[in-house]
Order: sequence, then C-alpha cells, then structure tokens
Amino acid sequence: MKIHKLSRIVAMPFFVLAVVIGYYAFKHPLENYLIWGLLPAAALILIYLFSPQIDYWWLGRNPVELDQQITDLLHGTNPDYVAMSQDQKNEFNKRLTLFTTGKEFIAKGMEKENMDVPFDVQNMISQIPVTMTMGRDDFTFRQFDRIVLYKHPFGSPLHRFLHTMETHAEDGVVILSLEHVQAAMMNPGHHYDVGYHAFAEAFTGAYPKENYPDLPNDIWDSIEKISPQNKQMILSTLGFQNVDPMPVLITLYFRQKEKFQSVLPKVAVSLKQIFNL
Repeated sequence: MKIHKLSRIVAMPFFVLAVVIGYYAFKHPLENYLIWGLLPAAALILIYLFSPQIDYWWLGRNPVELDQQITDLLHGTNPDYVAMSQDQKNEFNKRLTLFTTGKEFIAKGMEKENMDVPFDVQNMISQIPVTMTMGRDDFTFRQFDRIVLYKHPFGSPLHRFLHTMETHAEDGVVILSLEHVQAAMMNPGHHYDVGYHAFAEAFTGAYPKENYPDLPNDIWDSIEKISPQNKQMILSTLGFQNVDPMPVLITLYFRQKEKFQSVLPKVAVSLKQIFNL
C-alpha cells in the first residue's frame, strides 16, 4: 500500500496518546493528566503546520502512481503530456503529485463556501505550471502556496470589477475562475487560456530576473497573428482593460507553439531558453 500522507501516519500515535490522556483527565480531574496532554497536543499542532513539507518530502522519495482518472485527464487535455516519452511522463507524474500536495487549494464563491476542492480539479489546475516548468529544476512556484478557485468571474479588494484571474507574489496566491480554466482546457483554441496566463504571470512575478526578451511597441500586432483571439477578446476574457503582454506571450508560446515560432522566432528562442525546453 502506497502512503500518500505521511503526516497523518506520524500524527496517529500522538492523537491516540492525546485521547488516552484526555480519558484519564476526565476520570481523574484532580490529577495532573492535562499537563501531560500538552506534549501530544503540541506535537499535533506542529505536524499540522508542517504537514505539506512532511508529505512533500515523503512523496519526493516515494512517488505514487497517478489514478487512472488523472492520467485520462492528462491524455485528454494536455498535448504536451501526450507527446512525452514514458520516462518524461513518469517525471511529470511525480512532479504533478508533489505540486498538488505542496499547495493549498481553496474554493470560494461556490454553493458551499470553503468546500474541499476535488482531487481531479486540483490536478487539472496543477498540470499547467508543471507543464510550463518541465525543463526546469525549480518547478514548484514556491512563492505561491495557495490557489484560490472561484466558480465564475470574481471581484477583489484590489480590483472591484469582475475578472477571471489574479496573482499576488507578496501574498503567495493565484486566484482563478474555474469556469474559464475549464473552458480553455476542454476546447483549446476557442477560448483564451486564463489558467496559463495566471501561471505565466505568477512565473514572471516569481522569477523577475530571468532574461525576458525585449518587446517592440507593436507586440500586440504579432500577438493577434498568433492568437485565435484578438486583443480585445483576450482583455475581455481576463476582465482587464490592459495587461502586461509578457504573460500573454508565454501563454501563446505553450498553447500555440507552431504559429508562435513562425511569427516570433526570436522571442520563441528566448522563452525556450528561459523554460529550458
């Protein structure tokens, strides 16, 4: 049997000890059992706080096989994954498990607030940054430890109008409209890919010192030659009046590879070097 959550195994004896001490404290309220209960309580708190790191460390050394449902999802939505060799797929699967385990997924604006994000949805989102960074050693976007999912476009304290993605490097959060991520993933080319754009923006925020290419003033003319959607459609999908073109270019580099290399060969070379593909 493969262990996915080592932190739960480690926590179990401390939990049992806490229950036993609690039982004796209830039966003998005048004794000092509650003082002894501080030890397992403190251990459980520490395990809870560091559970992502514990599980990440364990899975890095003991990778588990992906569920068939997840591999089917990858084959149906990720052409980069389909084109990989079996060794590359094995590495991808390991990274996907590590990435998903190391992030906190938070559902907002759903029928049930703060409901658990389904496992397949977590993997559907996580495959995006894992695909982008397959050529790099640092693939975890460590600055971003929380991924917040809204069902539909959302407003925020910083942007009070409806939009479909937002990233905050200082807070370590990526926020997405799940509806728009799914639409682009299930019907590639018909919708601008909000998910890739968000993680492209997160990448530039996490790695600002990379040798990004200089862009001409008319870069949007080239973008419109590559993208199935024009500038206005892209902005409308994102929900902003203006955006940095670099995340747009990174998105198109991964989602419209052949056309991108034809229209912007020098930029393609620069991005290929950054992502080590």
